[in-house]
Amino acid sequence: MQMKSSLLLISFIFLFHLGYSQNDTTIYYKANQKPALGKEDALAFTKIKKKSENECKFLYFGKKGERWIRSKHTRILTVENDSTIKILNQFTRNEYYKTFKPVGDYFYIKEYHKNGNLRIEGLSKSNIYNHWEGQVKRYFTSGELASISRYKNNQVRGNKNWLKNGKPFIDNIYTNVDVMPQFPGGELELKKYLTANLKYPQEAVEKRFYGDVYVSFVIDEDGSVVGTNISKSLNSDFDQEALRVVSGMPKWTAGKLDGKPVKVCYTVPIKFRMH
Repeated sequence: MQMKSSLLLISFIFLFHLGYSQNDTTIYYKANQKPALGKEDALAFTKIKKKSENECKFLYFGKKGERWIRSKHTRILTVENDSTIKILNQFTRNEYYKTFKPVGDYFYIKEYHKNGNLRIEGLSKSNIYNHWEGQVKRYFTSGELASISRYKNNQVRGNKNWLKNGKPFIDNIYTNVDVMPQFPGGELELKKYLTANLKYPQEAVEKRFYGDVYVSFVIDEDGSVVGTNISKSLNSDFDQEALRVVSGMPKWTAGKLDGKPVKVCYTVPIKFRMH
């Protein structure tokens, strides 16, 4: 009888906080994760498909030009008990957990990295999908604090950021804005710039090394490229060359949110290939 009651509670929490009137639901977003009324008004949307009483699938879509592109990072959420949800990224096979605790009209959410370290924590209007309100903290896999953000109705209103070594980074960075920054001439010209300026490290040529380095950077309010750092390393020679090329990029057209220039974070793969 106790087990049956627990299952009913789990089912109730699951269905109620998704706002289900049927099996599936879709959540639409404008720039900066601002809730949108429908697809015609949105830049992204999340489709939540119910698989069973305690399991659902999250499908993510983003708009590129006039096309909707589906993300590879489909997630499966499984409600394990009345305070814990297991999350599986089907693309990376990364599995992690979130816990939730009712706090007034909200839930206090804690998500954990696979190694058990805290990943993110803060207040959300839903225990199933994250709709943030107030202060939200994010952490690196190693456990160090990565950022403290302020949210209002799921929209970022400001943030403080740190590097993995604990040093302060650039504050008030956005990832999704009304007008995204643009390299002079567009995406094709960016690819041409990277190809033309990238120099293959001599030692790597001799040893026939190849691979990708991921470089993160910020486009400042005036279009300058600042805050370059390695988000996925290959080796020191490749890393330094990737940083050199990205740091030397010309000014971009700055991104805008609510009509004002803002700092926007980017990550690009720098591909080292021998031809």
